[in-house]
Amino acid sequence: FKSLVTIRVRTDQMEETMSGTVFFKVRSRIVSIGGYTMDMIPEGYVIVSRHLDKPGVIGRASTILGRMSINIAGMQVGRITPGEEAIMVLNVDSEVPPEAMDEIRSMPGIFTAVFAKISDNLI
Repeated sequence: FKSLVTIRVRTDQMEETMSGTVFFKVRSRIVSIGGYTMDMIPEGYVIVSRHLDKPGVIGRASTILGRMSINIAGMQVGRITPGEEAIMVLNVDSEVPPEAMDEIRSMPGIFTAVFAKISDNLI
């Protein structure tokens, strides 16, 4: 990338790195989270999960959201080694209720799942 910004976020409970860039001076993108390559538009409501890379995990999480009438607007999935840990970032059209996140977190194969609202004025 011509320009790349990497930040490290550290709390009492976790540490994470995230890298981003801007294309054509107006199109910001997250291109890496925790070493997993992706091309995510950082806007609106997002769910970020780490999960076991195996069939059915993404489908079950999507089914939970669909049952609660939450539309998935975009999805990025990254992995380093097939069959091991992967990351999924979902852009969704609305807030995700805590009970939906609890259900996703309790699924077999899900290691972590967080919901966030990304500010509209990043760039």
